[in-house]
Amino acid sequence: MALDKKLNAWIAAGLIDAATAERIRAHEVQDEKPFVLWAIAGLGLLALALGIMSLVAAHWDEIADGLKLGVHLLLTGAATAAVWLGCGRGNRWLADGAIFVLGAVVLAGIALQSQIYQLTGPLWQALLMWLVLMTPVALLAGSTRLSAYGWSLMAMTSLAAVATDMRDDQYGLVVQGFAMAGPAMLIAMSFLRAVGRGVEFRVGMREIGFIGLLGGASIAHFGWADSVDASTAHDMLLRLILPAVAALVAWQLGVRSGETPRAMLLPLTMIPTVAGALALALPHPDSWMSRFVGALIFATMWGLVARAASLCGWRTLFGIAIAAIAIRIFIVYFELFGTLATTGAGLIVAGLLLIGLAALWRRILRLEETA
Repeated sequence: MALDKKLNAWIAAGLIDAATAERIRAHEVQDEKPFVLWAIAGLGLLALALGIMSLVAAHWDEIADGLKLGVHLLLTGAATAAVWLGCGRGNRWLADGAIFVLGAVVLAGIALQSQIYQLTGPLWQALLMWLVLMTPVALLAGSTRLSAYGWSLMAMTSLAAVATDMRDDQYGLVVQGFAMAGPAMLIAMSFLRAVGRGVEFRVGMREIGFIGLLGGASIAHFGWADSVDASTAHDMLLRLILPAVAALVAWQLGVRSGETPRAMLLPLTMIPTVAGALALALPHPDSWMSRFVGALIFATMWGLVARAASLCGWRTLFGIAIAAIAIRIFIVYFELFGTLATTGAGLIVAGLLLIGLAALWRRILRLEETA
């Protein structure tokens, strides 16, 4: 129905004639997929899986430990065989789907063995074991963004779990720094052609790394709203050594590979690292001046990202950068000029700035469209 409306509108506007519209309609009908039937079938499979899981859970204590481990071994072998079969046939969706299933089965197996043998320990040990077991499979057989997203998110989650369980001694600071370097390491690895079985997998890793760096720098920005003494800044500086090195390596590998526009590399690697370091490793009091300086650094970071995204045609990232700056401008008036915001003057000024920012955003997009 939606296609018919569009075709009729195009005919009325003189963009196409009736014969062309009929050919488009025939082509779309031929390629139309039965999404409703697939959805019903998917719901049926989901209900079947949930039913089996419910029956197993109801009789879990009655099932012999050997049978549990044996079934898990069979599932692991089947998922591994599916990965191998998908890679051998060049069916990347089969291979990557099997990687997802294998990852879930391996994680479930770790929990199962812990339950049977009554093993106890921190969560990071189980996640780290999963990471050790699944990393070779993902990096050698992964070929789509789907598997890249899954493995990358699990990798950063595992590193974060390790970091949160460490003490703030010399060893703990190094481990925490290694975890903080996770996003930059993902970006650096994504520029190595030996990683994954295609460009899509590396691009997926790179996107998660960019999100991690920009998101981490934005969260670190809250450090400007708290006091940082010399001792805390010294410890944070030790943590930031490895992230800075990883970001530098990622930038250099990106320049050499040429897979990402050079104008985007600095704003997406080094600039967030520097912005985060200034917020966390630079001693400062909790004052309005510190918050104002922090807001300027935040706006500068995202402004450089917006400028690079505009030059390179990354419109989605450009929109995110402008939105981040707009939200920060709106918040800064509540932080610095609470009384003015209460009377409405601050909101008026903030509203005018946001309107001006939106107008500038629209003007840049129009210049891109006419270029």
